[in-house]
Amino acid sequence: MQSNTNSNQPNNKSRSIGDILSALTIAILFVVILLLVVFTAISYQHGAAYQSENENKRVVCAYIASSVKDNHGGDVTPMTFDGNPGLSIEDGQTGFAHKIYVKDGELLEEYSLTSADVNPDTASKIGETSEFTVRYVRDNLLEIKTDKGASYVHVE
Repeated sequence: MQSNTNSNQPNNKSRSIGDILSALTIAILFVVILLLVVFTAISYQHGAAYQSENENKRVVCAYIASSVKDNHGGDVTPMTFDGNPGLSIEDGQTGFAHKIYVKDGELLEEYSLTSADVNPDTASKIGETSEFTVRYVRDNLLEIKTDKGASYVHVE
C-alpha cells in the first residue's frame, strides 16, 4: 500500500502545479483583456474630443460665412471693436448691425445699433478661436480666417 501512496504524491504535486499554471494563465489573460478595454476607451475618448474640437472650429467659420450671406443688402465691414478684430454686418434697413468679434480667444456676437459700442458682457459666445481676421481680398470677396482655416464669401 505504501507504494500506492508514494505514487499518488508526485501525481498530486504535478496536478497542483498544473492548477497554479492554469490560474496564472487565466489571471494574465484577464489583465491583458482589461488593459485592452481601458486602452480602447481612452483612445476613443481622445478621438472623440479631437473630432468635437475640429467640428467646433469648422462650425465657427461656417456660422460667420452664413451671417455674411444673410446680410439683407447692408454693408459688411471688417473693423476692430475695443482693439479686437471683428466684423460689422449692417441690417441695411433698421440701423442695427450684427457684430462679430474675438475677445480673449472667444468669438462673440451681438446685435445692436450700428453706432453703439460692443459690450462683451452681454454678447453671445459663438465658439472659441485663437485667430480671427476678416478682410476683402477683392471687390465683394471677403476672406474670413480662423485657426482652422479660411472661408471666402461673396458679399452682394
